[in-house]
Amino acid sequence: MNNNWTEEQTNESIKKQRKAIYLVIPITIVLFFLAIYAGVKMIYSDEYYMQFELLVSEGHLDADFTQKEYHDFCSKIWDTDLEEKFSHICFWID
Repeated sequence: MNNNWTEEQTNESIKKQRKAIYLVIPITIVLFFLAIYAGVKMIYSDEYYMQFELLVSEGHLDADFTQKEYHDFCSKIWDTDLEEKFSHICFWID
């Protein structure tokens, strides 16, 4: 097998590699930001906000609850009947 490349072949290879890099880097960046966007949309879905409204309407928290009250509530629901109902907002705690 002949591994001796001419200068023309080397330059052609470099051009192809540059094209690939110019294509791969933007696609990778776009896919990265799409993944972040999809993750945020999944975490903060409508269910997330409905569960907050349910917390207040059922009286588990006041309408003007603090982060401490919210964290205290979330730490107490595990292994209770409320875990299934409010696990989503307590799992993605801010």
